[in-house]
Amino acid sequence: MPRDEAAAPTPDDRRRVEHMLRSANDARAIVGTMDAAALSADMIRLRAAVNCFTEIGEAAARLSAAGRARVGELPWRQIVGMRNIVVHVYWGIDVNEIVKTSRDDLPVLIAALEDALSMWPADPT
Repeated sequence: MPRDEAAAPTPDDRRRVEHMLRSANDARAIVGTMDAAALSADMIRLRAAVNCFTEIGEAAARLSAAGRARVGELPWRQIVGMRNIVVHVYWGIDVNEIVKTSRDDLPVLIAALEDALSMWPADPT
């Protein structure tokens, strides 16, 4: 059955997935082996990590349904929801959650994004 053109990912979808991957890898590098107390004490690293989560969520929110389908089953609502929390509840960010998500959830996201990109045609431009 031929694929419906409306169901095809947009050209921006690949760039958004690539950006999510860079930001997820950056967040992992920024947090590193720090615990929540150490991250809280390092304002620059904390703000950088929060920015990574903002960018991941923003790119995820703008992915088309076809782009999300190409990446696969991920908790898209939670990914976008974390962005909303760090942007709109900035005074109450749970640093423990930033650390936990960096350690437990980002490796799964990174693997899914890498897998999707490995099978995604390169952008011709």
